[in-house]
Amino acid sequence: MTLAVVVPTRNRPHELATLLANLAEQTRWPDCVTVVDGSDEEFCPEIRRLVATCGLACRYLRHWPPSAAAQRNAGLDAVLPACDLVALIDDDLTLNPEAFEIACRASVDLGDEFVGLGFNPTEEGAKVGYGALKATRLAKSLGLYSNRVGAITPSGWHTRLLFVNRVTEVDWLLSGAVVWRASAIGDLRFDEFFEEYSYLEDLEFSLQARRRGRFAILPEATYLHVPAEGGRKSRFWFGRIEIRNRYYIVKKHGLSRWRFWLGAGIRAAMTLGGALVGRGEDAGRLRGNLAEISSMIGKRTRAMLPTGRAATP
Repeated sequence: MTLAVVVPTRNRPHELATLLANLAEQTRWPDCVTVVDGSDEEFCPEIRRLVATCGLACRYLRHWPPSAAAQRNAGLDAVLPACDLVALIDDDLTLNPEAFEIACRASVDLGDEFVGLGFNPTEEGAKVGYGALKATRLAKSLGLYSNRVGAITPSGWHTRLLFVNRVTEVDWLLSGAVVWRASAIGDLRFDEFFEEYSYLEDLEFSLQARRRGRFAILPEATYLHVPAEGGRKSRFWFGRIEIRNRYYIVKKHGLSRWRFWLGAGIRAAMTLGGALVGRGEDAGRLRGNLAEISSMIGKRTRAMLPTGRAATP
């Protein structure tokens, strides 16, 4: 059984060096590692040096312009179909040294029907449950939220992947901490819509892959995620993107639009609550939510106008 690893990176030689050392400590070495680099030119020589000297069967691919979704696609194009399993690993993760060995064994033990195997997060935030709203009977009956780990609801809103103590079946998997069965995803790629900003690209890819089989989180294949500093856009921008990208997923996959908008309203109210108690980041996120909703309503209104007529200023 062959295991290929794809690592997208950008301007993070320190994080990449740590990850490559971590991969070299795995009890089951990957058969090949492909680093897909979207770095600014000044960082490329250092990234190339790390790839050349890491001791693994590692190759360097340059991809410009940078995009996590597009870089993962370039890596998939490079390794498929010449492997049995392909792991997509972000450059700011640290894996349990036995993670790949556990995943390879699970791919046999669980059988071909399981096409996606997720690693198990151990950071503190992954051990905190969901808020009271998502656990209510009303929210679940309306298909808005769920108290199940890794769920995708009919509204298109999802629940986070939390730390688990047993093999746990889920509806979606993170794009940077996962092993996919190559035979199941050979013709699947991350949607180009997410190339500008790769938020929720893993949710959409999972909805594609769910047609091919089941997913599970492996409890003993743990990892620690320490997000690298920098590279984050404003909370206003995020507020716009979380509405835009999720609504795209709802439309593409035939989920419930009215449930989506109801969930979006509840989400905005929760964000407003955070802003009112002084969380400045929530204020920016709320402004972004409202700006995107307003833009979408405006586009829809203009599209409904008879040809040749303009909206009244």
